[in-house]
Amino acid sequence: MTLLARLISKREGYGIPGAVPTRDNNPGDLRHSPHSSHQGEGPNDIGEIDTPADGWLDLERQLQLFASRGLTLQQMIEEKYAPPTENDSAAYLAFVVQGGGWTNDTLVAEALQVP
Repeated sequence: MTLLARLISKREGYGIPGAVPTRDNNPGDLRHSPHSSHQGEGPNDIGEIDTPADGWLDLERQLQLFASRGLTLQQMIEEKYAPPTENDSAAYLAFVVQGGGWTNDTLVAEALQVP
């Protein structure tokens, strides 16, 4: 898994006992992904994923989609992944950028090159 995925999972609270991403095998706290289920949940709630391995696959897949769209880390976080209407986007971006040694303008594709 990439450093970018690990940083996102840490920011989302994955690995903390009882946290939604941990409980739902969803390190990216994704709403929709290939392995997500919303059984007993609202259609736009955080998805429940069958295994941690599939959760990591789904997160990496989502990051690849952002990379294919030519997004920078700032665009990905502020406009798509952790918008200010739901998150402290500035703190989220600072956490990811600092953790990876990147800048706000680093392309997601470049960040994904770091294992």
